[in-house]
Amino acid sequence: MARKRKKSKYLSLVIVSENQKTPRNFRIHTALLKSFFVLGIVVLVLIIAGFATYWKVASLALDNNRLQEENFKLLQSLQRMDKIQEELAAVKGFEKQLKSSLSGYVTIEKDTKADSVEPTEFDFAKLSGEQKRTFFKNIPTLQPAEGFLSRGYDSSLLLAEPHLGLDISAPTGTPVKAPADGIVIFSGWTVDGGNVLIIEHGYGYKTLYKHNERNLVHRLERVNQGQIIALVGNTGKISSGPHLHYEVWQHGKPLDPANYLNKEIKTNS
Repeated sequence: MARKRKKSKYLSLVIVSENQKTPRNFRIHTALLKSFFVLGIVVLVLIIAGFATYWKVASLALDNNRLQEENFKLLQSLQRMDKIQEELAAVKGFEKQLKSSLSGYVTIEKDTKADSVEPTEFDFAKLSGEQKRTFFKNIPTLQPAEGFLSRGYDSSLLLAEPHLGLDISAPTGTPVKAPADGIVIFSGWTVDGGNVLIIEHGYGYKTLYKHNERNLVHRLERVNQGQIIALVGNTGKISSGPHLHYEVWQHGKPLDPANYLNKEIKTNS
């Protein structure tokens, strides 16, 4: 019966060098070799698991960064919405102020004990000298700014948006003067008109000034005819160049300002 060959516990490794005649022999215990093999497998598994964990963490970090960026953008959008709401509230307030301010001011009574009549029904000849001077100082006859007429008054119903005033083109910073005595009833900012002024004069007249570079008077301030009240500018969404948009209203109705100026305004032609 053949004898069973005994299994070796060592693995021999022979290294032969070209410079040495005697080869070098190394013996490695098979148990140690198996341990290294198992350790290598464990290390490889740990490396693979580490990479998998790394990519998972990296993916979570990217998702977190993306969420932070989306939250930041959402916060910016909310801030813009708040700003838009503030602007809408300001516009609504301006519209309310404008509507209320253009609804009429005073009624002129006859120089008798009779009841008051329509504002335009009075006898100018019966007014005293002081009353006549007061009357003319409350009529917007002074040209508000020196410049050229770039667009005139046009209330045609055929237009989508009638042009209810004069556009006077002038360099930025040109003085804007009050065309008559009055009280400032609005001085502020609107989205379309930029810096806007509204002045209430006597006898139901009101004047409006848009796109100012700067307003120089405040609400409820009394102004005199010829006083500098603003500077020509290019403010507001609908302005395309430095100019003054000037309107005249009486008892809630728009009028052609050119009919009230004491001199003919120059044109670009």
